[in-house]
Amino acid sequence: MNLVYEKKEALTFIGFHTGMGPDEGYRKCPEFWNQDYFAKYARLWQTMKPETPVEEAILVNGIGMFALCVETETGFDYWIAGQYKGGDVPEGLELYSFPAGNWALFSTKGPIPTSLQALNTYIWQEWFPTEGKRLHANGQATVEIYSAGNPQSPDYESGIWVPIAEVE
Repeated sequence: MNLVYEKKEALTFIGFHTGMGPDEGYRKCPEFWNQDYFAKYARLWQTMKPETPVEEAILVNGIGMFALCVETETGFDYWIAGQYKGGDVPEGLELYSFPAGNWALFSTKGPIPTSLQALNTYIWQEWFPTEGKRLHANGQATVEIYSAGNPQSPDYESGIWVPIAEVE
């Protein structure tokens, strides 16, 4: 696990989401990926030929390279997302923006979902109670980052970005 603090310009993501209860994420997030992304868009990734405006947006914006966890009153919305490049937002997709600000960028290596879930547990059970409480900002959302490559490889890289206040 690595941690870097970095300032980023405003970020806007495009994607689709589903609601989850506070204790459902480690089970339901992988299900959402499998049922609502991999199963629906396997043909797209094999042909790279979009047949719908949503499929075009997936390719143009890299939807699937990021996930957002957005807190709600009853749990959180989990987004499968990409960085928005501009243009039309097809029906079924939405935008989510973060203002310019500071971030704690955590990274890890290992097969998904195990490595990312272990990193998430570390962030909220070890980093947040000490360093994180002092630095945390914009508490309503975090970003998961996925690299290209085989997500089952022991060398697969992923990460979680947490918005923070100004680092002293």
